[in-house]
Amino acid sequence: RSALYSMAGVNTAGSSVVLTINSQMQAVAEAALQGYSGSIVVMDPATGAVLAKASSPSYTHAELGTVIESGTGSQLVDRTTQALYSPGSSFKTITLSAGIDTHTTTLDTTYSAPGTMELGGGTIHNYANEDMGTIPLREAFARSSNTALAQLGVALGADNLVSYARAFGYGTALGQDFSTTPSLMPNPAEMTTWELGWAACGLPVGEHASPAGPQTTVMQNAVVAAAIANGGVVMNPYIVDRVLSPEGAVVSTTSPKSLGQAVSADTAAQVREAMLGVVESGTGMGARVPGVKIAGKTGTADVENGNFNSFFIGFAPYDHPTLVVSVVIEGNGENVLGYGAQVGGRVLAQCLNIQALGAAS
Repeated sequence: RSALYSMAGVNTAGSSVVLTINSQMQAVAEAALQGYSGSIVVMDPATGAVLAKASSPSYTHAELGTVIESGTGSQLVDRTTQALYSPGSSFKTITLSAGIDTHTTTLDTTYSAPGTMELGGGTIHNYANEDMGTIPLREAFARSSNTALAQLGVALGADNLVSYARAFGYGTALGQDFSTTPSLMPNPAEMTTWELGWAACGLPVGEHASPAGPQTTVMQNAVVAAAIANGGVVMNPYIVDRVLSPEGAVVSTTSPKSLGQAVSADTAAQVREAMLGVVESGTGMGARVPGVKIAGKTGTADVENGNFNSFFIGFAPYDHPTLVVSVVIEGNGENVLGYGAQVGGRVLAQCLNIQALGAAS
């Protein structure tokens, strides 16, 4: 009817859209990215409601013409949903989930984690070639050993690894009411053993007809963390809470939608435990915040010219997660090692405070 009125030249008030975005959490996410290129997503793990969605660099409406004229377009890319990244070790969350869910391994299974190892005719190496000795999987995950997780990936097999990635949302255009570039995994039939080892660690190295993988969006990483926090159930994210008529009546409300059970609730509980270890005593210690139990997984991925990106996915409070965060900080010539965890922990803590104040008011 509004369209007919419009064609007839009759002015009518339009509907109002109420977003899931929390303005205070959005401000926190935007402030955390000040001076960096990257993005942050904050999400409700139980529903998939997006509470904050920040991308940097950005632009104001007044700057749009200048941005377009500059020709780079960097500010125009929504890094939460449109940019594909090598996820680095944040992908090990999926590898660990698949390993436990298929009964291929347990958190207490021991692995040799040498600094470097030959696998499928190629080399896999830990960060800085650190030799970690023989350690249980929970420690290998906390310390982010590539050589240990690569062995788990090979034991799983390409079919399982790709299948579980897809169960967590890879290959899906995520978003009930917004567009996300689908995250990528290779055709498992084309993967070599060496490629499989690195893919299990989150680094796409394959050269074949299908895309190298994994390649992920920051939104996809948020969905993975949310599924682990939500008992293994994958929720399709959304950003529109409800639509109101010009008179203020509710026209429609978005209902949370599940994309399926990626892993069992028991598997999710074990992965949550392992992610707590990452923040308590592993590579994610930068995300620790006094008085809050945060669980998460870090990631570092090399990009061109010796630069790398820093990732963090996490949730809090550990015992009853109400918030999930997904972060990427791009290197761009700057050493950002560990920045993702620091930013992620800070954002989670501030957003939890906002949530608590909102509940109390």
